[in-house]
Amino acid sequence: MQIRIMQTRTMQSSIIPAATRVAVILLLANLLAAERTTPQLRGADPVPHARPAWTTSRITGTPSPPAPYRVELAFAGVRFKTPTSITEIPATGGFLITELEGCIYTFANNEDVTERNLVADLRQSVPQELQENPLSIYGATVHPQFTRNGFFYVCYTHPAGDGQSRVSRFQMTRQEPYRLVADSEQILITWPAGGHNGGCLRFGTDGHLYISTGDGWGPNPPDFKKTAQDVTNLMGAILRIDVDHPAAGKPYAIPADNPFLELPSARPEIWSYGLRNPWKFGIDRVTGNIFVADNGWETWESIHQVVRGGNCGWPIREGRAALRSDVQQGPTPIRPPIKDHPHTEANSVIGGPVYRGKTLPDLAGCFVYGDYITGTIWALRTNEEGALEHRTLVDTDLRIVSFMEASSGDLYVLDYDLTGQIYRLLPSDTPDTSANFPRRLSETGLFKSLKPLQPAAGVIPYTVTAGRWLDGAQASRWVAIPNRNRIRLSGDLKTQSTYPDNTVLVKHLNWPAAAGQPARPLETQLLHRFGGTWNPYSYRWTADGQDALLVPSEGSTETLSLAARAPASGLQERSWHIGAENECRMCHNAGSHYVLGFVPHQLNLDGTSTDPNAGTQLARLATQGVIERGAPIPAQHPLRLVDPHDGSQPLEDRARSYLHANCSSCHHPGGNAIVSFYLRRDLALDQLNAFKGTGIGTFGIDDAKLLVPGDPYRSLILYRMSKLGYARMPYIGSRAVDSRGVALVAQWITSLAPGQALAGPAKAGSPEHQALAALDPQGNASAPRRQQAINTLLTSTPGALSLITRLHGAQLTPADRRQAVRLGSQATRGDIAGLFEEFIPESQRLARLGQKIDPTTILALKGDAARGRLIYFSDNARCRHCHHVNKPGESLGPTLREINRKYPRRGEFLQQVLQPSLKIEDKFRARVVVTTEGRLHTGLLEHESPREVVLRTAEKRKLTLARDDIDELQTSPRSLMPEFLLSDLTAQQAADLLAYLQSLGAAPPPSDSKP
Repeated sequence: MQIRIMQTRTMQSSIIPAATRVAVILLLANLLAAERTTPQLRGADPVPHARPAWTTSRITGTPSPPAPYRVELAFAGVRFKTPTSITEIPATGGFLITELEGCIYTFANNEDVTERNLVADLRQSVPQELQENPLSIYGATVHPQFTRNGFFYVCYTHPAGDGQSRVSRFQMTRQEPYRLVADSEQILITWPAGGHNGGCLRFGTDGHLYISTGDGWGPNPPDFKKTAQDVTNLMGAILRIDVDHPAAGKPYAIPADNPFLELPSARPEIWSYGLRNPWKFGIDRVTGNIFVADNGWETWESIHQVVRGGNCGWPIREGRAALRSDVQQGPTPIRPPIKDHPHTEANSVIGGPVYRGKTLPDLAGCFVYGDYITGTIWALRTNEEGALEHRTLVDTDLRIVSFMEASSGDLYVLDYDLTGQIYRLLPSDTPDTSANFPRRLSETGLFKSLKPLQPAAGVIPYTVTAGRWLDGAQASRWVAIPNRNRIRLSGDLKTQSTYPDNTVLVKHLNWPAAAGQPARPLETQLLHRFGGTWNPYSYRWTADGQDALLVPSEGSTETLSLAARAPASGLQERSWHIGAENECRMCHNAGSHYVLGFVPHQLNLDGTSTDPNAGTQLARLATQGVIERGAPIPAQHPLRLVDPHDGSQPLEDRARSYLHANCSSCHHPGGNAIVSFYLRRDLALDQLNAFKGTGIGTFGIDDAKLLVPGDPYRSLILYRMSKLGYARMPYIGSRAVDSRGVALVAQWITSLAPGQALAGPAKAGSPEHQALAALDPQGNASAPRRQQAINTLLTSTPGALSLITRLHGAQLTPADRRQAVRLGSQATRGDIAGLFEEFIPESQRLARLGQKIDPTTILALKGDAARGRLIYFSDNARCRHCHHVNKPGESLGPTLREINRKYPRRGEFLQQVLQPSLKIEDKFRARVVVTTEGRLHTGLLEHESPREVVLRTAEKRKLTLARDDIDELQTSPRSLMPEFLLSDLTAQQAADLLAYLQSLGAAPPPSDSKP
């Protein structure tokens, strides 16, 4: 877990089911000065209730049984700014709280408490010359004998030197109000600060202080400094020291039974090691057992039982999965985690206590832990038979950062920045009313008629300024609030709006009338506010259009006969996917405040009311009694959205509004996108973090970047929104390309001030640029010249992207359009052919393997080596770019015949293709170089000397770097061979390619090999 400083915002105590890698919070400062605010909505303004009360609702509860536990706000009168730990002060009835930015508070254990007592602000101890550098507190604990000695311990990072993590002992006065005793800090132990610092402190049943440390690195590359398996440093470990009996010359002693006292060079403080970022751990006060939640890298979150000398495996393993075999294993065997979570379940696990209180007897002996991202809380324990029991207690929308079991038996949960408040875990008292939840749309009370569709009294229509792309469907929207309650919209992006319980936001999707077919209802989506939680549901319309049925939580997909989208005509068979509830939550997440449409910046368009005094839609909704009255967003406000397809609006506003509506729910500061760049409208262009490359994929584009000013054809944003399949963005919620959106974004990127290097289609005078000119619909180029131009553009990904952009923008003649689709869809390279699939009927598209490849599907087919040879020598397979058949000097990796010798069995060979990083020979291990300027280079090591390092890059170029210019040189756990190389092939094509590669025969064994 990497904590970043974030603003506190207001929220009601609530619960929400967990999402897949979703619950994230916006990171931004207040956008506006006082004179330029978003609507400040005042509850005291009397407004006429123009709408009737909505009294017909039958939407309450959930269609599934409630969770066995719940959380409720424990101390409503106190909140904190990005708190990081909570601990009880022994025998005093008070709590101690730390905040990330350096403040330490105490407060009384009283539900009515409203006062916080500031004990200390550690920032005041930082020298003036270091004040601009951050100081961060990660954890604290209080000495068991506090009433006798007043000691407490804090783990924090200090900006001294290059930055250090330190554990210090402080002393407080022993009477309230508690104050820090001046000059009482004693630094106990330090280690280098880095991305992963650990920072949890706990006293064990043996009286010793246990400390967690991280591996000192950020996300990538994993454990770059190789610290976690190296017991000669303190990092990536659980430390154990005796603070009550300091040794001579030291502020602590080493317990005599620590495991590595006899190992030369090992740090004797280490109790266990092999951890990435053990943010919090718990100690069973009955058995002394220790359980730690370790934050994972890309795939797994892990729960370990910590034992003396135990090796938890990082980075050789991530959870149970092999990761870095190049790292030297520590002195003890690796112990697998006792529980692991894939990143579809958890993203940043937070350890809690082993519960031994009386308040929640059902949890006796359970290690309780949660997840910072999803908000889920689990319990884990060993039963009488020795088997592990694991269960989910509750899904919340909290940003869980710490737990605490108080002496009273209450179990508290600390929220980081959703509210910065403390919650209590309690058994659920919610009755199971799931049987009463409406299974048909006609039963919801939202509509008085379904055919024609007419809302019930009190259900009010609204429109949004910049709607999301809906794969060609059209949306109608309503808001339904029980009785005459009103919504209080937030005046900024830091705080959530306030919605009455059982508010329902409705989005109804129709397929538009065309080809002589009437409009067809597809689905009706609901976002239901219940018990402080937003729950998404969808109703799928029956074929006769008479009613709609509740879709199961896992979603559904069906094939429909729908009118073709222009310029095609007639009916087409196409699949219509209704998202699973967790898919919905990928966008409707905490970081985007759950509600995406019914927010001020989307509602602030001119209303459709005929009342000349109604003004904007916000004013009309206020007059109708839907929202509390407020002012419109000023036109110059940075979050002001416009209709992306209103040609009278500035191009930048249109494109940025489009990207905000379709992408910013994930791509915002602190968001859950894998590639961290931002597309929120209020951010300036230079704040988007988008003018950079990415390791996710370049798709055959030289020097590709997320956004290249002036060059849409090197811009990955445009490529990925133009493609179907595994590389498509957005990867959820859409399965068709938005032609108008592609054309708009391409036009905007072109308008930006260009740099020096432009791809061929954007470079005047280049063959690709001339080819585009030849395809001008108003030009007079001959038919052969036009076909030649299309062929020229289809030789490269940038060229194909420029051609597909013309297609989406309707800038080709009908004949050129047909020719471009025919030739483009037949391109041998999947990176190119995938761009044209949008224009091919679904029934005629190739069933490509995509990212989720089942090897048994390929192995069940008989391959044809002759067909496979054609694939090998095409651009689609890419094998030949790095692997020559039998010439090592022309191969970046082993030759194909060498691979055949090592993996003669068909399944083994295929496994190496699908999982190239599974097993890598030392000579083919990639080296990662970080230069003193912060540049990163990757390649195979060709040569190194005291003066220089020579790499061979993936492009087979030699790169020579002077030693003086190198800051770090490490071995990468990842193969240079990219994953998903077969993703654009069909299963039969993959089987054919495999047959050809194996037909090449095996190379003879090396001359020095033994029989």
